[in-house]
Amino acid sequence: MTSILVLAFALVAVTVLIHTTFLALSLRWISGRSSDNVRDFAFWPLTWLFVRLVWFLLISHTLQIAIWAYFYFWGGALPDLESATYFSGVTYTTIGYGDVLVASPWRIIATIEGLTGIVMCSLSAAFFFSVMTRLLLSRQYRDSDAKKFF
Repeated sequence: MTSILVLAFALVAVTVLIHTTFLALSLRWISGRSSDNVRDFAFWPLTWLFVRLVWFLLISHTLQIAIWAYFYFWGGALPDLESATYFSGVTYTTIGYGDVLVASPWRIIATIEGLTGIVMCSLSAAFFFSVMTRLLLSRQYRDSDAKKFF
């Protein structure tokens, strides 16, 4: 039981590492995107920025799900990689269909994966909205500076 919990928390650490790396890369990429169209809230450039940001976040989550899935498959919790990936995705996103199940010691790891998925998805949502807020505040700041001079 202890070894299973140690492995589960190691997977949590790897998941957090991957997610924070993707967030840092996203932040660096967005910081380099100082296009006037985005800063001026032009519809299509802003939409395209957010579409690419969501794609990048989804790639991060998919990689995290794949690592948990590989662990289930490697440990013999599920018979093939397809069912392990499906189970991991359903667990990570907390959908929990219940059509694919794992045996007793693996259920603890699945619970930890679900909790980790909630936190990582929440972190992605918070990051997404912080980017939106930052763009809005930067626009308001520029607009207020312009009003001081006129």
